[in-house]
Amino acid sequence: MVGSDALDHTDVQAVVARARDELAAGDDKRAAQLLTDAAYRTRDPEIERQVRELAADGLQRAGRFGKGRWKEIIRIVDSLQTLRGQRQAS
Repeated sequence: MVGSDALDHTDVQAVVARARDELAAGDDKRAAQLLTDAAYRTRDPEIERQVRELAADGLQRAGRFGKGRWKEIIRIVDSLQTLRGQRQAS
């Protein structure tokens, strides 16, 4: 671990891999929790892309009441990417 809230690249990649496994096993709630953590803790565009892709898959599979958690993950990743783009433009 890099800090109390920060995970290094390898740790975040492991969280994404675990979320992928949970999603494949049908534990959507746990997968969403892991992806939310990964989205907040990474600043790597490739990992963000993976998180968003998995969240989009989860959203497609979700029933009527499960879509919110997946939309929130997508919102987090999109807002972080927008913020990074604004910083780079400055």
